[in-house]
Amino acid sequence: MGVNNFEKMQQNLEQMKSNLEDMKRVEHIEPAKNRLLKKGRRAVEKRKIKNTNLARIAREEQIIVLTTIVIVAITCVFSTTIFAKTMVENTTEKQEIVAENETEEIVTEMENVTTEEKGEQARPVNAQGQLILESNENVIQIEEILMENVSVLKSKEYAEEERPIEFETQYVENPNLPEGEEKITQNGVNGKQQVTVIKSYENNEMVSENILGTIPIENATPQIVDKGTSKFLANNKVHLGDTMYVTEEVILKSSAEDSAEEIVVILESLDVTLEELKGEDWCKISYDGLEGFVKSKNLTSAKVTPGIVDANRRQKIKMTLNQDMPLNQSTDLTLQDYQKILSGNKSDKNHIISDNAEAFYNVDKNYHMNGIFLASMAIHESGWGTSAISQDKKNLFGYGAYDSSPYQSSFSFETYAEGIDLVARVLVKNYINEAGTPIYDDEVAKASYYNGPTVSAVNTRYASDENWHNKVYSYMEYLYNRL
Repeated sequence: MGVNNFEKMQQNLEQMKSNLEDMKRVEHIEPAKNRLLKKGRRAVEKRKIKNTNLARIAREEQIIVLTTIVIVAITCVFSTTIFAKTMVENTTEKQEIVAENETEEIVTEMENVTTEEKGEQARPVNAQGQLILESNENVIQIEEILMENVSVLKSKEYAEEERPIEFETQYVENPNLPEGEEKITQNGVNGKQQVTVIKSYENNEMVSENILGTIPIENATPQIVDKGTSKFLANNKVHLGDTMYVTEEVILKSSAEDSAEEIVVILESLDVTLEELKGEDWCKISYDGLEGFVKSKNLTSAKVTPGIVDANRRQKIKMTLNQDMPLNQSTDLTLQDYQKILSGNKSDKNHIISDNAEAFYNVDKNYHMNGIFLASMAIHESGWGTSAISQDKKNLFGYGAYDSSPYQSSFSFETYAEGIDLVARVLVKNYINEAGTPIYDDEVAKASYYNGPTVSAVNTRYASDENWHNKVYSYMEYLYNRL
């Protein structure tokens, strides 16, 4: 029942009281009405008593409400308003229920006053004539609400603090960086700001804050990150300044154009230094102190083509070959290189040369001598191991032979390797090193027949055939090209 209905009911009760007073003044009232008046008086007196009790109850409940509001306000719980409102509504409802019960009793006794004066429908009653009230499903648990709020200690704090301004990260596309790779070109630095803030705490633990204002002190420096876009660099897994290799013989150009001037020929597998990208098709490189441009498609890297490094090594060894090359230096060839060079030659019918590849390699490493030169001498002197001296005496060089009696005067050896080793030491000691040069076993060169370290210089004192050096060198070219 609402407050307005309660006020209306009070007005009706006052009107009833006035009517009863009028009835007292009427002397010729009928006995039935006198009895009704007496009953009305008793009802009114009863109502007054009930109203008095109701007022007392209301005051007590209002005190409870006020006490609750004060406690909740002290604990700073936002549910205070809702709770107080609920308590007042419950108090009002109780008042309405009491008044409603009282009115129901009066209406029952005063049959002629009920529905005509109020103009309202009768309320539902049970078999005993008692008013049926609807129960409140949302019961207010006062004790729980109070305990919950009293147990939380809340407070607020006003503060002025210096806080950082976080730097931003800016990305810049870089065509000279591999696609998908990032590089920091400028480190970010946080700035500073003064912050005015109100902090809220529960049980000494901050639960929220309200920033009232900020004043910048020092601006933040953004972090700049280059973001690579070059697919060429990404595919080859290289960066500018790295070593790359040409996949075939190319011509170094003066500019990034097919019609540009030619600078030099770069042989297959040789290494170059990547300096700059010119679009997707051209690269600027440096080679042997020269700068120019080649097509991007003609370059590769060791990570993409692992075998290119070894091919580069062999190519550089091949490039050292010339008629004026010094023979008193190692070739830097491996045993596998010697085996590859000296194997599979159709002219080596008895496989004498290929079977002694390791002996020529040992000479190369032990005596700091060009082993390919020595193998070329053996091939020339023995006809690939087919001569009678080489087959009968295991002497591939005809060592010790004189023109007048070459077979009889030539040396005999137990193995081909023995003859290879002896001739190598003779050349190192007497033909290809200057006198006093350290050679092997703490010995030094005597240079008895030294005329220089080249093939043609050895020809001067070693062979009577003046064209000997050209024949030996032709075999050297053949073997080098088999790398």
